[in-house]
Amino acid sequence: MADTEKTYVPLEEYFNSDIDFGFTAVDAEEVEGDDSPSPPSTQEVVSEVSSEILSSLNDSIETIEGKLNALLLRNDEVESGVDASIDFSRVEEKIDKILAMENQELLSAVTEQGESIRAIIDEVEERKSELENQTQEKLSQIERLVLPLLYTLIKSSDKDYIFWPDRKSRIESQISQILTITRG
Repeated sequence: MADTEKTYVPLEEYFNSDIDFGFTAVDAEEVEGDDSPSPPSTQEVVSEVSSEILSSLNDSIETIEGKLNALLLRNDEVESGVDASIDFSRVEEKIDKILAMENQELLSAVTEQGESIRAIIDEVEERKSELENQTQEKLSQIERLVLPLLYTLIKSSDKDYIFWPDRKSRIESQISQILTITRG
């Protein structure tokens, strides 16, 4: 059975029997207890990163607002006879520049995080596809080892007894081949 070429027996040969093996088919959404973690979506990660950066930006803005309020209070406390007017247009320009820089930094961080996360998700999907192909190949090999036995038993279902000389060595050979496939 070291044949590397894929040969499939037509499905009707495998599934044309009324043998009840005691199992029931279910859809994927009916399966409970699926432990396989799904990778976070790009949107979830970007949302999480942007909320952290937004929180940091809000803290910076609150600090700036506090300093502006202190300046305004100080200006109000200055005696009316002294010309202590502050050029608030320059302060506003600087605040606008700071906010623009913070916004640009936020956008840059979110974009960078989104790109790296997308690359990771693509890599995970590629590995998942490889594993699915390997699993399918192993299952096909096991199918080619087990199903002939079951169908041979079906062919002789009209007999009351099974004559099976040398079955120990034959079964051990099949077990060995199955373990080679499943355990590598």
